[in-house]
Amino acid sequence: MSSKWRSGRGVDAVADNIETLTGQRGDGSSRAVTYADLASLGLANLRTLGGKLKLTPSTGGSGESSNGKVQTPTKPTNFKATGGFAHVLLEWDMPQYSGRSLTEIYRSPEDNLANAVLIASTAAGVYGDPVDPEWKGYYWIRHVNSLGKPGPYNDSSGTYAETHADPTSIIDVINEQLNNSPLIEEMSGKIEENASAVQTNTQAIADLDGVKAMWSTRAQAGDITAGIGIVASTDSNGNTISQVAIAAGQVFIFDPNNPNDDGTYAIPFAVVDGKVVLDELVAKEAVIKILAAQTIMADSVKVGIEIVSPYIKTAKIESGGFTVDELGNATFGQLVSISAAGQISIKSNTDNVGLNITNNEIILRDENNINRIEIGL
Repeated sequence: MSSKWRSGRGVDAVADNIETLTGQRGDGSSRAVTYADLASLGLANLRTLGGKLKLTPSTGGSGESSNGKVQTPTKPTNFKATGGFAHVLLEWDMPQYSGRSLTEIYRSPEDNLANAVLIASTAAGVYGDPVDPEWKGYYWIRHVNSLGKPGPYNDSSGTYAETHADPTSIIDVINEQLNNSPLIEEMSGKIEENASAVQTNTQAIADLDGVKAMWSTRAQAGDITAGIGIVASTDSNGNTISQVAIAAGQVFIFDPNNPNDDGTYAIPFAVVDGKVVLDELVAKEAVIKILAAQTIMADSVKVGIEIVSPYIKTAKIESGGFTVDELGNATFGQLVSISAAGQISIKSNTDNVGLNITNNEIILRDENNINRIEIGL
């Protein structure tokens, strides 16, 4: 094979060799490879040190590698969505790849990732999304590394969430419906003109509007009345009416067969002045707008926006890249850690290049892993 280079120091020889090195002469196979070429191919990394560019090895493409530098984001795991009243709490496992930056959150009213829009990004593993009561929709997330490259979505199918209706609006609707009950008129009227009386009324009516059966018993003493009523019927729209109503200022339940030692009785359930009073409650699910409690015992508590407390006691704290374990060891992202024994580690990069500080030494290391400055005990 003949040489592509011309020997000699003449102008023509130098010009030919320069044109060959720059790819202007020949088929380009002898063109010189520059630092920029290696970096663009992901075969090396360019760093500035002392005002000059330095070349360091790279084992991955596009500036990414698996040797402690910036890695391709992993697929999110354990993504969950929990609806409250006006917020949806989103949570997921914190990713462990090197060079993690943030997590993007997408939302859509339908289960279609193509129509989902980016609503937020966060460096933490939890996010509270403000929405309206009775909202329904789907969520997706994906991680993004420090180079701005996104990873895969958690799933092609969306994670469904819905928020509760405002209890106030539900109560208003129920009140309106029940105030139209035929028992209201039946049991709120006076018993003729008697100052004291007990009256029982039974009706069974069949007409063009349907069938109605109603029974009620009322007691009256002057202007004070109480009663109980039962109705089975249909309204003008054909909707079923099946109701039991109690007309009283106070309603309670007690067990006559189980008195206390002092002759009184336990009242496990009562309605007094419009409030329900319970001694104990066992419920599978409850929707409460405002909860005032002296003691809360729960396996899991999810809060959509914030927790305000003068004192929090826990075995482990995790907030984004900040963690404190049960022994008191703290980590701040991937570069700073403080142990419970007082050991400190601060790094400029995950590959130990740059400034590294511990309790015993300070090291400034270049891209070739050569210590340029070293101060130690």
